[in-house]
Amino acid sequence: MSKSWVVIVYLALAAIYFCRKKIGLTSELMLDITKTAPVLFLSIVTFVCSKSRLVSAALLFSAAGDLAGERGAFLAQIALFAIAHIAYIIYFANRSVVNRRSSIAIGIWALFLIFFGGWIVSHIDSLIIKVACSLYMLIIGTMTATTFTISSSYKFIYVIAGVLFIFSDSCIAWNKFVDHFSGAGLTIMSTYFAAQLLFAWLAIKSSINDRNCLKMSLYS
Repeated sequence: MSKSWVVIVYLALAAIYFCRKKIGLTSELMLDITKTAPVLFLSIVTFVCSKSRLVSAALLFSAAGDLAGERGAFLAQIALFAIAHIAYIIYFANRSVVNRRSSIAIGIWALFLIFFGGWIVSHIDSLIIKVACSLYMLIIGTMTATTFTISSSYKFIYVIAGVLFIFSDSCIAWNKFVDHFSGAGLTIMSTYFAAQLLFAWLAIKSSINDRNCLKMSLYS
């Protein structure tokens, strides 16, 4: 399957999501379908076109988290995305090489998360939500940190995807617990969709590269 075809279909599904209310897709079923379809599509594609079952699983749990979010089940949404990020962490960790530069980057990243995450949590009233959000921040922060250590010529793209993901979730937290801001929905979902597309594209690209290397070794 052509990667460009995958991108086109994914962007079309994302566009339908953003325009769903304007084009009359307002029933509960259609709202659920349009919210989950883009990332669920990527999960199926990565399952078929790559050997990375972890990325496919991460995307599948993310799609389930999208459904929970659409239905207002915030704790279920957090739990499902936490599982997705754990799958990403395992996938990235298997490709990681820690060096001095990445260690410094992780240290700076950890300090940022401690201060920013602590500030967000201070605006949450419910103890259960405080604990859930704190654990989730630790998990997604670790996911992004592992992208700093990936040994790949596409490392910068991994990092961008990780940062986009945590930026999207930070916007959710800000909008929900600190202050509503104009364009929150568009900002949250566009950065989230971009992050998931990059992760899926990288998984497919990695599988293609691995197959090419195997062919070269067989014919050398």
